[in-house]
Amino acid sequence: MGTFKDSLKKWFYTEDTSPSVGDTTRIPLLDASGEPIGSRTLQDLQMVYPLLSNVFVAGISSNKPVVARLSYSSLAYIMANAIGVGVIEGGHALIVAKDQYSSLAWATSEVSGGTTAITTTDNALLDFDGKTKTSTIYATLGSDAPAAKKCLEYYPSNVDSGHELVGAGQWWLPSLGELTMIGSHWDAINYILRLIGGTELSGGFLSSTEYSTKFMWRFTGAQFGHGTSKTTTSSNIRPVASISIY
Repeated sequence: MGTFKDSLKKWFYTEDTSPSVGDTTRIPLLDASGEPIGSRTLQDLQMVYPLLSNVFVAGISSNKPVVARLSYSSLAYIMANAIGVGVIEGGHALIVAKDQYSSLAWATSEVSGGTTAITTTDNALLDFDGKTKTSTIYATLGSDAPAAKKCLEYYPSNVDSGHELVGAGQWWLPSLGELTMIGSHWDAINYILRLIGGTELSGGFLSSTEYSTKFMWRFTGAQFGHGTSKTTTSSNIRPVASISIY
């Protein structure tokens, strides 16, 4: 009786059909060592892999954050030292943290975080200034800004808290524009998060973009809005950091 890998080898060399996009045929997948890691439908693969052109594994190499494509020759090393997922689009570049947090309010009361309120959707979607906004919010509210505080204190578990590029103080609460960019690569980011053992994106996310004293902009994966009170704790938080090019 042959091994499972023998069966897969036979499948690869004898399968002579071309499954259509709507076909439920599952294509077996192997890791770099030839070990089985499950299967995906053709439709799954066609949906995920084309999206990976702007999405990378983000890891630490020579004590610096780097991003690598899934085809990178030393990918195994980067994945072993992964800190999140890199996303590069339209002149913007972010590292999306491996970790996700919930049940933290934007603020403990309905107050301004000290940033300029943005009241139109067009302008909110153009807001990519989450780093500056997070610093301003925390400087204004301190511990009364739990979401901003959590992001500023965050650092990946596999780096020292004092790491000058991705340690504590180098991460921030993303703005609505940054969250929307992340959302446009939702499936691809989750695919890599699964590969590196991170927590997949899910639910709605708080942004650092203020709408008014009472409300901030919130992103839900496919939609955005400003009807969530700053004191609500039902949304999630995902820290982000800069990608530095060397």
